[in-house]
Order: sequence, then structure tokens, then C-alpha cells
Amino acid sequence: MSASHAKDSSFLGGRIPPEIESMSKNLKDVDQEMFRKILKAVVSALEGKDCREVMKSIAESSTIPQERLSYIVAGMYRVLSEAIRIPTLKQEAFKEDLRELRVPEDFITDFSSVVFGSRRAALEAATSQRDPHLPTLEDFKWRVDVAISTSSLARSLQPSVLMQMKLSDGSFHRFEVPVSKFQELRYNVALILKEMNDLEKRSILQIQD
Repeated sequence: MSASHAKDSSFLGGRIPPEIESMSKNLKDVDQEMFRKILKAVVSALEGKDCREVMKSIAESSTIPQERLSYIVAGMYRVLSEAIRIPTLKQEAFKEDLRELRVPEDFITDFSSVVFGSRRAALEAATSQRDPHLPTLEDFKWRVDVAISTSSLARSLQPSVLMQMKLSDGSFHRFEVPVSKFQELRYNVALILKEMNDLEKRSILQIQD
């Protein structure tokens, strides 16, 4: 993988997180058995399980200094959490990105088996629950109304759009906009959708095989 490809299409973005850089440096001399023990604990943590006792046991049985172990755990957690958040991530692109970081090939295989294996669905579900999010739209109603005003000729018989939204947290929001403002809103939404579509087509943001 070329340097430009690593920069443009890495699942980690254009700048490698410091936790992952530290992880790759501290994985030297770590055997695969120990790596898999740590990986299993990190995966359990991502699934929302309490892994303090497991990590304590690993630290006590390992010859790896505590500081190095902390760097490894933090980096592994970041690698998996970042990869799980990208549904379109390709397996080979993921592996190539880790090779660029000089992660040993056996460890890359283990990482890949987690990200693209049978536990991915559970990890995605746990990750989405922890991520901050706003209430979603459950119901939307609208109607066109015509104001009849005896005090203002300017407002008399002017159509407006009345809208009501019900959100997933049970709240209701009602608002009214003139037809001209509604047309402006419709235009801007269409413009944003077009810009998003154009952005997705740019090769610099696509993950290549």
C-alpha cells in the first residue's frame, strides 16, 4: 500500500491516534499467547463486560511492564472500536493499514478475526449503545393552513405549513413556517443531499480493496 493510500483511505483517518502508535511500538517481544489473552479481555470490555479482574490477572502473570501493558490495551481498544464503527471497511484494507503500522502479521490476523468475525454484530450493538446520540424521529405530521387576520392585510389569507414531530424520547415539537420558508428549507435539504452524494463519490474518501 502506498503512502498516499495509507493517508487518504486508512480507517483511522489522516492522522494516526497516539494510542495506536504507542501500541504498535510496545507490541515488540509480545508473544501471541499473551496477545490473545489481552485481545480477549479488550473484546469483552467493548461488549460492556467488567474485565478488571481479568486484566489484573494478565498483569500479574505477565513479564510486560505495567506501563507497556497499558499502552497495548489502550491501542487495541482504539483499533477495534474505530474499525467496528465503519460498516464499509474492507478486510484487506484493514490489514494493510495495520501493516503500515508495523503490527506483526499474526496479530493482524487476530485483529481481523474479531473485526470481521462472528462477534462483530455484538460489538456493533454494544458500541452504538455507548455512543452519544440524539432522539430519533418517530412520527411526523403536517398540513397547510391559511391565516385569516382582521388586523393585518399583509397576513390575511397567507398560507403556512404546520408541522408536528414526535421523537423517540416521547416529546412533541410543533412549529409553523410560511410556504416561502418551507420552499427554502426543501431546497437546502435537497442541496445538502446532493453535496453528500458528491462527497461519497470522491475517491479520496473511499476505502479501496
